[in-house]
Amino acid sequence: MTKAASSRRLRIPVRFLDGIWECALGGAVPVKNGAEAELVIQRTSISDKTFLETMEHKGRHKVLDEETPLLVCLTIKPESPPSDTLRPLLKSYTSFRGTIATTFLDYWNPGTIAFVEVKLAGPDTKQARLFGTDRGGLWLMTEGVEAVGLASTTVALPPDISDKPVASLNHAYTKLSEIFETWRISHTGNIYARVLYQERNGTWYPLDILRNKALEKQELEIAKSLWDDFMAKMTIQQSPRSGSNA
Repeated sequence: MTKAASSRRLRIPVRFLDGIWECALGGAVPVKNGAEAELVIQRTSISDKTFLETMEHKGRHKVLDEETPLLVCLTIKPESPPSDTLRPLLKSYTSFRGTIATTFLDYWNPGTIAFVEVKLAGPDTKQARLFGTDRGGLWLMTEGVEAVGLASTTVALPPDISDKPVASLNHAYTKLSEIFETWRISHTGNIYARVLYQERNGTWYPLDILRNKALEKQELEIAKSLWDDFMAKMTIQQSPRSGSNA
């Protein structure tokens, strides 16, 4: 669906002159008071080295802990039903009694959509070094103030599918798709849209919520807490630099 003209972002060329941003075509930028925007600028134009280092800093921020359950969203077609052994692993949309945030699900159909529960498990050797912990979980990966992705430790599948954890959420989705979505040609997918976590309000949301700063002000405690903590850390990193370029 095409966005309405009023909701699309407008690219305005500007230049910084005598402490003021002006339109490249001349005159002040005609925007409303309190308007927010993103500044795209050459790194060589940044005059504060500390600020630049902060904006380029790569970080990891734990979001969910080991043993946290997640739901993998799958499309089950009548012409490709699962085996009688595996059918009980599927949880229908109706079994969640309206606690699935369908607004954020792409192409959902309560008649064909189903979920398989998995859990975040402990780290393998490589992940233990990367995250510096022997506990599993899910981390938000950031660069400056931007979220660049999510990274997990291993993931435990239902015992009837595997008694050993798989390496990642991507691997978990692929394996489950191979088993339950046999009609697909490819079994890769967008885990940000197809894997759900549960907020403290009891509602299940796609993982994309956790990496989407634009949603931080909604009544989502886990997501809001994550971004509040992250922005507080960014503020602390920047605060000692005052007066450094005086």
